[in-house]
Amino acid sequence: MSTNERTALGRVLGALSRTALVIAAAAATCIAQAQPWPAKNVSIIVPYPPGSGPDVLARALAERLSTTTGKPVIVDNRAGANAIIGSEAVAKAAPDGHTLLLVDRLTLSVNPLLYSRLPYSPQQLTGISEIARVNLLWVARSDAPYTTWADMAAYARKGSDPVAVGTGGPGSVHHLSLELVKRQLGASMTHVPYRGVAPAVMGLLAGDVQGVITGPETVVEHIRAGKLRALAVGAEQRLPLLPDVPTLKEVGAPADLLISTYFTLHAPAATPKATVDAIHAAVAPILAEPEFVKRFAGRGLIVGASEPSNVEAGISADSTRLAKVIREAGIRLD
Repeated sequence: MSTNERTALGRVLGALSRTALVIAAAAATCIAQAQPWPAKNVSIIVPYPPGSGPDVLARALAERLSTTTGKPVIVDNRAGANAIIGSEAVAKAAPDGHTLLLVDRLTLSVNPLLYSRLPYSPQQLTGISEIARVNLLWVARSDAPYTTWADMAAYARKGSDPVAVGTGGPGSVHHLSLELVKRQLGASMTHVPYRGVAPAVMGLLAGDVQGVITGPETVVEHIRAGKLRALAVGAEQRLPLLPDVPTLKEVGAPADLLISTYFTLHAPAATPKATVDAIHAAVAPILAEPEFVKRFAGRGLIVGASEPSNVEAGISADSTRLAKVIREAGIRLD
């Protein structure tokens, strides 16, 4: 065999070897993607402290998933920095479906608008399902100089005594809802940020603020005791938990002024679709269990699954809607 023939043969063999490696790698990837979920322990990262609403929800979900899948599912609390710490951990985790994120969807929409720089991109996460929704209330003291939404709006528009409204902190869903209300009513209101809605409710009870925007759980007992009065709820229908509270639509206001909070489940963006579908298929039946739904109804959470596309569409819609509000209000968290 001549030198040229040996060289040509070497090139052919080298090409065949490289092709074999590519085929082998592709086959390995397909096998990895085809592995049943879960193949090992699953971690649900919750970027909020233990005992918080999403934490309790995640623990109940993890308990049921552990039973139905036969694999341990644990909750890992990584609170801080407006959910950035926990969200980053999942965004940069292995995309195999074994590290998940349960988060307030709104933070994925607005954090890129509130911070000049993030250590992760929301595009590094993919939605799996909505888990639960919380509809917000506008709550006043029972001795406030108004008893209805219309009276409160008229009082606030006078401007002689600006209404001080407590929220769960700058850039929170409560704060952004307040900004929407101020613009809709053309009213004079003062934002009073607290470190969470529970301290804001305590401030309302003490008379330090005249109103609070919050979910039902922190105020329902105070409303039933006659200490506080809910003027409206941001929901399509009245809440079974508080059937006497009118919806925004019923009081003549846009139904979406008080932004609903959605707790949603996410995985790293590169997670194979088959794995995302498998997780969704495991989660959705749990969220339809009557006992599971009833357990959280008393906390003001409306439990229910959605398709992954609904999660992504919600993030996009919130970002589009709130970008102008955040910009005009000059809200920055860095």
